[in-house]
Amino acid sequence: MQRILYHLFFGLPGFPISGFQVDALDQVVLNLQDDVRTWQPGNQVVVASTDYSMHQAEEFTLLPCPSCTSRQVRVQGERKRKGFRFVGLLARTRFFSSAQNISIGWRSGLCDGHSNTLTLLSLSHFATTLKIFGNFTSVHLSHVELRNMGQQKTGRYPVHFHRCGDVDRRGGYREPTYVDGLSIHHSFSRCITIHATNGLLVKDTVGYDTLGHCFFLEDGIEQRNTFFHNLGLVTRPGTLLPTDRNETMCTSIRDKVYKNYTPSPSMECKAVSTFWIANPNNNLISNAAAGSQDAGIWYVFHSSSTGDSHGLVPETRAELTPLGIFYNNRVHSNFKAGLFIDKGVKTTNASAADPREYLCLDNNARFRPHENADPNRPRVVALIDTLIAFKNNDLGAWIRGGDITIQNSG
Repeated sequence: MQRILYHLFFGLPGFPISGFQVDALDQVVLNLQDDVRTWQPGNQVVVASTDYSMHQAEEFTLLPCPSCTSRQVRVQGERKRKGFRFVGLLARTRFFSSAQNISIGWRSGLCDGHSNTLTLLSLSHFATTLKIFGNFTSVHLSHVELRNMGQQKTGRYPVHFHRCGDVDRRGGYREPTYVDGLSIHHSFSRCITIHATNGLLVKDTVGYDTLGHCFFLEDGIEQRNTFFHNLGLVTRPGTLLPTDRNETMCTSIRDKVYKNYTPSPSMECKAVSTFWIANPNNNLISNAAAGSQDAGIWYVFHSSSTGDSHGLVPETRAELTPLGIFYNNRVHSNFKAGLFIDKGVKTTNASAADPREYLCLDNNARFRPHENADPNRPRVVALIDTLIAFKNNDLGAWIRGGDITIQNSG
């Protein structure tokens, strides 16, 4: 029997943790790290690319497997790619600790595959969204499948925490707010948006085949959020922000530039990322950014609060803010870079003096963290610990700034 090593997501850094073996014609058995007895026949899994192209990701359907252990599944489908891989479950099984199966979203087969961007943008008008506002008693989202959700309109995302403030113990919640084990796939707009919300935990969540930044911090004031053991892959361009857009969208969407100005794609757009981190005081632990049109993880710096949060915090001092925990993250199959720490966004509207669109990419920031984000206090070292970057088309990592240490990485 042929045996090929694969990765299932990942656990301890540096260790292969799953296997992949041919079981029968058009059937294979996956040997996984975790107990997957909750995965059911008929569920779908996605196997990420680990080559240079994110488009080599493959989907499989689970089959009955009476002989499988608690860490094995049998899948239907022809194996086309070899090498170490990450596997994410697309169909989820529980909601609020209930045994009931929950799947939310539009089931039209027209949406699957995201093969035609223009068709998708027109279809997105009909898609559903889940928006959480502040002052709630308790929100815990667990093991839900969100399919074909979100719209190419501002504020219409599969999961959107909208101006919720502090949602951890600092905000008075005895049980901090979390998102756990969601599968968000074939989304019309992003995966999870954290907007003026602090202290949220996002863990064990898959974001697959989505338009625009996937795990998205919106206004530059979001802090103390933790992304733990999430998988994002096949992150495609979207239309909402200049940083979401590819070259064609950048030059054709001009309704918010000044008069007849034509944007520069390489300078103002082309930054769509699986993890878009608009404030460094957030934690990224054991995540995989496994394929984006531009970057896997991008730390971008807002000089002031933007969007709906404009004026709430006069100066965010993001480029002076110490980095949260960055540990054991993997980035691969991204077209531009695996990890990008540089640049800011334009925080003024288009005008004759500066005709560029609001929130376009701006080369106006350099990361230089200080204690309490105060330039008069001592510098603080930003630690990038255990970054694994491979098979990104341009750069494994682009990091510009001062007092940044990279260790246990390669």
